[in-house]
Amino acid sequence: MMSVDHGVRDSWDRIGIQLRGHARTTPIRPAADAGSLDAVEAELAVTLPADVRAWWALGDVSADYWIPGPFAPVALEEALDARETWLLVAQEDRLLSDRDGEEEACFLPEFVPIAMSPGGDGLVVGLRPGEHHGAVFLWDHERWGLGAPLWPSTGSMLRDVAVALETRTPSPLRQAAPDGAGAARPDRTHDSGDPVREPEC
Repeated sequence: MMSVDHGVRDSWDRIGIQLRGHARTTPIRPAADAGSLDAVEAELAVTLPADVRAWWALGDVSADYWIPGPFAPVALEEALDARETWLLVAQEDRLLSDRDGEEEACFLPEFVPIAMSPGGDGLVVGLRPGEHHGAVFLWDHERWGLGAPLWPSTGSMLRDVAVALETRTPSPLRQAAPDGAGAARPDRTHDSGDPVREPEC
């Protein structure tokens, strides 16, 4: 069976081949070493999925758009800075409620961005325990919402992107609902046959 590390490495190599053939030379996102990743886990009191650790440990990831789409990989420090900003905004907004008295959508400490768009949206990994642990979500900074998972893991996201580039098919991200609240595959269901439901704050 292919290891998680090898799967992430293999998918990025496939993506890189496609980007090198069609894109200009771009800056390289700094890789994170094991010590830095361990420190993040200790500080955030979470366990990073193996594929997320492998993703940040890659040393040749271009800091440019790659989905393809508006999202570009961010270094570990950039991800933590964005997370801190969104948590501060969430803390301020949590003091407010909508006119019906219901809690606003919120950005939680268990969310960590792995890619950002120039407009301020992010692809975030959910680290809460449960069925969506490690899943990748679209965080819309204007609608301030999470929505359903786009991918069940970072590894599966990279595999889908590699296939989309190699086959010249639309990016899986483009299959998401226009408001950013839908899953990448609208007909995705759990093994039980029930539709994927949005996680709650």
